[in-house]
Amino acid sequence: MIIKEFLPNPVGADKDGEYIKIFNDGNVSVSLVGWKISDASNKSFSLSGSIQPSGELKLIYSQTKLSLNNGGETVFLFDANGALADKLGYTGAAEEGKIILKKEIAVNPQFENGQVLNQSFSLSIGKVLAFDVFLGIILGLAAVYVILQLEKKFNIKLF
Repeated sequence: MIIKEFLPNPVGADKDGEYIKIFNDGNVSVSLVGWKISDASNKSFSLSGSIQPSGELKLIYSQTKLSLNNGGETVFLFDANGALADKLGYTGAAEEGKIILKKEIAVNPQFENGQVLNQSFSLSIGKVLAFDVFLGIILGLAAVYVILQLEKKFNIKLF
């Protein structure tokens, strides 16, 4: 069982759009009796029901009354024994409408009518940002080189 995602700062009123999704990443149905979810301020909500394998449960603010912080938040999932099963959080300011996602969720693909209903995916924002920075540096250096060559060829100062 994992916290798949949550939305701390929806477009519009927070209370109308905040949610937390819990995902069963196991192979058996899990009873949620005794399970709890809580936020960074230690407010908690007791879960009930069950989640089938590869199933998810979307908990909206009107159910949980957990008000997620827009300036850094951590959501905790505790099992029926009170042990921490999972946590998901972020720091800094949450962009409006930005969903906080678990970086990696592995599930068995399920098909219906030739379409994938779920699939394994991995988000690596750190790698994307590192590549963007690297590419920016390379392009910046190339631009400086071109400017220096133009200055040399035309014997002028461009900056």
